[in-house]
Amino acid sequence: MAITVKDFAKTLKISDKALLERMQKAGLNHLSESDEVTASDKQALLKFLKGAKTQSKSIKSESGVTVTSKGKSSSSTASKKSYSDNIEAKRAAASEQLKEQQTKREEQLKAASKQKQEQRNKFSKKNEVKQNQKPIDVKDQLSSAVNAYKRKEGSDFEDSKHQFEAPKEFIKKDIEVPSTIQVGELAKLMAVKGGEVVKNLMSLGVIATLNDFIDQETAILVVEEIGHNGIAVQEENLEEDLANLIQYSDEPKTRPAVITVMGHVDHGKTTLLDFIRKTKVVDGEAGGITQHIGAYEVDTSKGKLTFIDTPGHAAFSSMRARGANTTDIVVLVVAANDGIKPQTEEAINHAKAAGVSIVVAINKIDLDGADPEKVKGDLAAKDLTPDDWGGNIQMVPVSALKGDGVDELLERIALEAEILELKAHYEGAAQGVVIESELDKFRGSVSTFLIQNGTLKVGDLVVSGNAIGKIKSIVDSDGNKIKQAGPSAAVEVLGLNSVPAAGDKFQVVKNDKQAREISEYRTSKEKEKKLLKQKDESVGDLFESLGQDSKKVLNVIVKTDVGGTCEAILAALGDLGTDKAKVKIVSSGVGGISESDANLAVAVESIILGFNVRADNSAKKIIEDEAIPLSYHSIIYELLDDVKARMSGLLDPIIKEEIVGTAEVLEVFNSPKFGQVAGCNVIEGNVLRNKPVRVLRDDIVIFEGELNSLRRFKEDVNEVKNGNECGMGIKNYKDIKPGDKIEVFDRKEEAQTI
Repeated sequence: MAITVKDFAKTLKISDKALLERMQKAGLNHLSESDEVTASDKQALLKFLKGAKTQSKSIKSESGVTVTSKGKSSSSTASKKSYSDNIEAKRAAASEQLKEQQTKREEQLKAASKQKQEQRNKFSKKNEVKQNQKPIDVKDQLSSAVNAYKRKEGSDFEDSKHQFEAPKEFIKKDIEVPSTIQVGELAKLMAVKGGEVVKNLMSLGVIATLNDFIDQETAILVVEEIGHNGIAVQEENLEEDLANLIQYSDEPKTRPAVITVMGHVDHGKTTLLDFIRKTKVVDGEAGGITQHIGAYEVDTSKGKLTFIDTPGHAAFSSMRARGANTTDIVVLVVAANDGIKPQTEEAINHAKAAGVSIVVAINKIDLDGADPEKVKGDLAAKDLTPDDWGGNIQMVPVSALKGDGVDELLERIALEAEILELKAHYEGAAQGVVIESELDKFRGSVSTFLIQNGTLKVGDLVVSGNAIGKIKSIVDSDGNKIKQAGPSAAVEVLGLNSVPAAGDKFQVVKNDKQAREISEYRTSKEKEKKLLKQKDESVGDLFESLGQDSKKVLNVIVKTDVGGTCEAILAALGDLGTDKAKVKIVSSGVGGISESDANLAVAVESIILGFNVRADNSAKKIIEDEAIPLSYHSIIYELLDDVKARMSGLLDPIIKEEIVGTAEVLEVFNSPKFGQVAGCNVIEGNVLRNKPVRVLRDDIVIFEGELNSLRRFKEDVNEVKNGNECGMGIKNYKDIKPGDKIEVFDRKEEAQTI
């Protein structure tokens, strides 16, 4: 059957125009794509193309080897040969040609200077062999001839992009690995596929995607597993450079002592400090509990002292530790009527770990039941032996409420400070630690600095954590604006571009460039740590969930008034997790609840906890429209109780079964209305019609369902009591037998608690 030029061109995979040009050159009269192509036309086109191909075609490689391609004669006698003869001739020619080419190919591969040309020759020869081995028909011949013609005319060889790539020898390279690196970036450095790196990580027990960060040690293991040499790069440590900038030329001078007041909750720490300062600080604390660290400078007859009041609640462990690490002397407050408590022991451990001196204030000696001597004995058991017992720990009985013994306590503190010979540099750039921080709606970032060396001045450029900025204002503990502050001073500063974390170091730097470099460096390191932590948590959750029911997760967004409180709440929430449920902190920060917090809560289905903060108007609208769970708190243990209750609400209720009554089947009757009816005697409890039942045979449950009928003396009843006989029909069950027992039970749901 004849086909058109258009269809024939599609078969040969060339354009209609190109085919028409070749047919016209072959002497055919085809002018349009709709013209028919007969078998004789195909033969004529084939002869023309074969003739064009065999007109002295020789390929000369750059090595100088010439390969002459053998073609078929276009004479009239050759054209009259049968297809079978033609095929045999071609096979013989191809076999001879292949032998010649194999010999010449070896020479070419050895002598060729350019790899690209060698690959092309090799591919061409391999292709010729494959073509000669296939059954030959007109279509195959035409396709081959067309391709040859295209190459002769100078057209691009379409298959050149699929050239054979000779295997290359593996080259071992030195791969420099930083402290943290992204998986995809590591793959690029080694010039391998990302999947290969991921596979090697899985073999090491690390599950990571191309976007995840891995630590230096893990990355080096992967590099060496693939075959390269991993080199740990010691990155430029700006923190060390910053520390080296701290140089003081002046001689150290005596500085005031920094005293931290520690102890169990409600043992009178803030009341003691309040008496010393002659102000009612305790009145301003919710629930009478200190919610954050307060730092105050106090002028005494013994000189100036800086006091730090730390919280006593269990949730504030990290804040107590920070207080102990930034102080010279710890005043341990122990109630004489209560003795040593958990937070008392914890405070002792923090003080010992920090290596600071301890002075004990035995408080509440004016109350009934006070026993200072018993407290001394309990402290002695904790390796705090009183000085009047031959030890080195000064212990002073006091009444913070009345002021009894407070003067003696200050004398003991001053004596301890004198023994310590505390000194600091007064001249030069200031450095110290952030005691507390908050975001004020009107003033911006507000931080409490404890200066340890140097003098802090208004206008100084400060770096603290990721926060930088010029000091706009310095306020002392009495609320007075001052121009500068020296060592051991606790001051409130304004001017930082963000809220530093409580416990962060601060330092004055020379210029904006240096400040920005340090801030960006710390930000990037913090981001890397966060990503690593998230990956570890997700992997931990994955393995934790294998083979067991997944935990319920309560997503939480926390906003607080000050940084220290935020830190304490996050630590406390982290400890609430059980094998049934856990808390996931989606976001946390200092300041009011904003629109972005509300949108995030919607996106991740989270609750919002506000501690001494409120939502702004835009956030309120979203919270109301989306019904986001929001709760405000001012006392930390009330916040924790709220979260516990919400976690309990996530848990599925426990379903408990209670057997109500049991009846024994005495006889079985057939009822036209109810089918099988069991004549029973109630032997335990009461039988109720509206409760589920089980049929037991030889104490084995054989059926569970519900009653269809419950009768006593031909009357429908709802209950039959113990010792009475009744008739019981079981819905959709017809195998009841005498001796079976019918057990009536009840299901009750019981809420789970954390």
